[in-house]
Amino acid sequence: MTFRIIGVKMNIEKLIFSQKEGEGMADLLVRDLMHLGVVTCNVGVSICEVAQSMVDNAVHCVVVLDEAGEACGVISDLDLTKFYGREIKSLTAEDVLEGNVIIVDPNAPISAAMVIMLEKHIHHLVIMSEPPLHRPIGVLAASDVVKKMAESCGIK
Repeated sequence: MTFRIIGVKMNIEKLIFSQKEGEGMADLLVRDLMHLGVVTCNVGVSICEVAQSMVDNAVHCVVVLDEAGEACGVISDLDLTKFYGREIKSLTAEDVLEGNVIIVDPNAPISAAMVIMLEKHIHHLVIMSEPPLHRPIGVLAASDVVKKMAESCGIK
């Protein structure tokens, strides 16, 4: 039997907490790295409009809202690449959504957010405001955490 490496799994908490308190990422909360000003769309919007919105706003994901204005999913640029070469003009945001939106509190530790991303195999988390509004206020991307990790290692 021959084995080949298809991926590497690492303990992100060990990596984050391996630095001394106050100088690394151990103290960071989601609100410290999240992007404010969420780009949203309704479930009935065409995929072409979603893609154009990503380009116009220079973002890698759009939060999809249901008829009540509640977040019901996230469409990322990676999700859209699955439709490359196919006819997409008739597809809507609802057609592309997979699963439920994962919501995180802005006061959660970055380590907890990264564990969720790793366990759920996702790259973006939606940050919600406190009830009763409970609306999307930000997005945390895995790439934001990686950038911060590089900065804490002295890489710019």
